[in-house]
Amino acid sequence: MPKAVPRMPGTVSRRALLRRGAVLGGAALLPPWTAGCTPETVMHDDVPVLAGAIASEQNLIASYEAVLSAQPSLAARLDPVLARHREHLAVLKRHYVPGSGDRADEGGGIPAPRAVPMPGGPGGDGALEALRRAEDRAAAARTADAAKAAPELAQLLASVGACEAGHAMLASGGPPAVRSRSDAEAVRAALRAEHAAVYGYGVLGARLRGPLRRTATAVWNDHRDRRDRLESILSGEPAAAAAAYRLPVRVTSARSAALLAAELEDGLVPAYVALAGSPAPDLRAFAADGARRARARSAAWRSRAGAPAPEEAFPGLPGRARSPRPAPGE
Repeated sequence: MPKAVPRMPGTVSRRALLRRGAVLGGAALLPPWTAGCTPETVMHDDVPVLAGAIASEQNLIASYEAVLSAQPSLAARLDPVLARHREHLAVLKRHYVPGSGDRADEGGGIPAPRAVPMPGGPGGDGALEALRRAEDRAAAARTADAAKAAPELAQLLASVGACEAGHAMLASGGPPAVRSRSDAEAVRAALRAEHAAVYGYGVLGARLRGPLRRTATAVWNDHRDRRDRLESILSGEPAAAAAAYRLPVRVTSARSAALLAAELEDGLVPAYVALAGSPAPDLRAFAADGARRARARSAAWRSRAGAPAPEEAFPGLPGRARSPRPAPGE
C-alpha cells in the first residue's frame, strides 16, 4: 500500500455511544424519539435494516450450500466464500437486538433461508452466475443500507458489502450523489487515499496495453472523479496530493501493474469504511459505494494477475466493531 495512505481513524468512544442511548453495542443510534411520539410507537431504524441484512446472508448461505450439495467438486472454490458469509451472519446476529415485551416483533420477523433461483437448478451450468448476481445484489443492498443505519453500524454494513462485491468482482453504476459538506478527518483520509490511487494508476498504466490499459484508464478517471467529489465535500482546505508516493509494488510488467492496482484498491477500503461512519446519510452511502467498488476492483485485478483473492470477511473494519455489547430494545 502506498505510504501516504493513512490508517483508518478510530471510532466513537463507548462512553459517547452510551450517552446517545444506543440499543446496539458499538452502534450509536440517532435520537430515538421524535417530537410528539412516545416510546411505544417509535421503531429503532437499525432493527429492520439488520433484519434485512441477516435475511440476505441467510439466503446467500442457503444458495452456496445448495450448489455445493449438487456440485461437491466446487468445494475448493466456494467453501472459503461460504465461510465468510457465515462470519457475516454471526456478527450481524450479535448486533440484532429486537424489542422486548410488546415490541418483540419490532422490525418484522426474519424469514426462513431461501436459495436464489438458478437456471437448471443448483447442479446446472448457470449456478455460479446466479451466485455472482446474488452477491452483486447483496453488495448493492448493503450500500443502500449504510445510508439508513446509524454511523457505526453503517461501517459494518459497508465492510460486508465490500466483501460481497469482491465475491462478485463487479461494481457497476454511478456513485450516489453527495450534497453534505464536511471537514471531518475521515473525509481527508479518503481523499489522501484517492490521491495515492490517482498517482499509482498513472504509473501502472504505462505497463499495460490493449483492453487492460483501457480498463486502467477508466478506473483512473473514476478515481479522479472521486477525488474531486471528496474535495468538494470538504468545507476546509483539501488535503493536497503529494509530489510522489512510495508504491508497494515495483511495476516492471503487466502482472506487477495489476498487483499494484489491487494494492491501491485495498488501501482505499479502510478509508471508505471509516468514512461510512459519517453522520450524514448521503455521505455514508457514498463511502459504502467507494468501499464496494474498491474491493471489487482489487479482486478483479488479482484475478488478472493470477493472485489469490482477498480473504478478509470484514475488509477495513476494526475488530471491536464486530463484537458489540447489545442491550434489549425498549
